[in-house]
Amino acid sequence: MKKKDKEFAEKYAGQDKIIGRPIRLNRQTLKVKKGKDYAEVLFFSDLHYGYPTANIEKAKAMLDYALDNGIYVLLGGDLLEAGLTTSIGDSVYHQKLNPQSQMEEMIEILEPLAKAKLIIGIHRGNHENRIMKNTSIDITKIMAKILDIPYLSYSCWSLLVVGKQKYSMYSTHGCSASVQEHTKLNAVVKLAKMISADIVSYSHTHGLASDIIIKQYFDRTKNRIVESKQYICLTGAYMEWDTSYAQEKNYSISKIGSPKAKLFLNKKDVHFSL
Repeated sequence: MKKKDKEFAEKYAGQDKIIGRPIRLNRQTLKVKKGKDYAEVLFFSDLHYGYPTANIEKAKAMLDYALDNGIYVLLGGDLLEAGLTTSIGDSVYHQKLNPQSQMEEMIEILEPLAKAKLIIGIHRGNHENRIMKNTSIDITKIMAKILDIPYLSYSCWSLLVVGKQKYSMYSTHGCSASVQEHTKLNAVVKLAKMISADIVSYSHTHGLASDIIIKQYFDRTKNRIVESKQYICLTGAYMEWDTSYAQEKNYSISKIGSPKAKLFLNKKDVHFSL
């Protein structure tokens, strides 16, 4: 690589400035509110804005709560229904808004959080992928540029800095076909086997859950066996079950909402609440 090209690449490393080069590591410093010893992150996904059973009221209430309390938000994808004539299923005939209107209204909802610099990043989901597959247009990337927030593609690593603590995180929209609650969590468990991040988040399943995986390894610096904790979560959804395709296909009924994590300042620890 020429010196000029190398300098250019180094300058924009980790930024969505070069076409075709998504962020490899999303570095974010999370501020801690006065009187607290932790920063909070809300994992928000699978709203399916535009679909008749999407509970917009609950979703807005959750995002307003994050804004009012200075809670950071990771957007996990499938924020839009994006039903097309070529899509699997019949959502194109049931959705209340076309994809353009879905995008515009979703941007309006997210704008206050974006202006407050509380959005860690936004993922593309399989529903947004419908548009990219048919047109090559990445609607999530457009949303990210309009909102001036990090675009994390389908999956991405992040480094979340809270004071002197550094938390590695791997987040993905996911692609599991699991429909029962106990098998949904297994999707993120399997991912965590090959991803050595402090936090692993998985969307798509509409499941709302968290767990801790304790691992042992040999620490060469301490010359002894030590244990580490890995925190995993399913990021929930905002789709009501009645009259939805989930009811039609006899999928399990999932709790509506988003998991929230506390990342502590004075110790390496994460607490999830659902």
